[in-house]
Amino acid sequence: MKRANLMSGVLAAALVMGGAAAYAEGMGSKGKMGMHGPRPMMNFEEIDANADGKITKEEIAAMGQARFAKADANGDGFLTVEEMNAKGLEMAKQRIETRSAKMLERMDADKDGRLSLEEMDAAKEARKADRRAKMADKMFDRADTDDDGAISKDEFDAAKARMQERMDNRKDGKGWGKKDRGGKDRGDCDRGGKSKQ
Repeated sequence: MKRANLMSGVLAAALVMGGAAAYAEGMGSKGKMGMHGPRPMMNFEEIDANADGKITKEEIAAMGQARFAKADANGDGFLTVEEMNAKGLEMAKQRIETRSAKMLERMDADKDGRLSLEEMDAAKEARKADRRAKMADKMFDRADTDDDGAISKDEFDAAKARMQERMDNRKDGKGWGKKDRGGKDRGDCDRGGKSKQ
């Protein structure tokens, strides 16, 4: 009997979450656009009803039943498409509000509660600069094969030779990240210039 209750609770939660996914198709994890729909996050505190710091099977079943009951607007014990869509809209609205608030907090340079095109462009440029800095660090670390925090003349020459080899391979259609007909990666992504094969 307990197993049946647990399964019905989990199924109910999945149905409610599935209704949200059907509505918000295209919204990926973390609110990003994607092909797989939203991935609702489980909230430990919400499931741990007695706040003892542990989740039991009974609490999981109860959470599923509570979510089902909340989505079942007319209380008839069934979920209609309209009820699932309504739940999906509610979840999507919460996700959009959270995402918008985080975006505003991150980009609103003058803290006036509004985003100008200039602020959005500046944030975009800052992200690009951050990516460039990370790439430069990665390239430095790849060249610094002995991890001493400096690039010797030998390390510099070896890195330069690896880069030249990659450029030559690109010209031959065997470039970095390209695959040969057997599906093997011919690229040179490893430190020290070793090819992944």
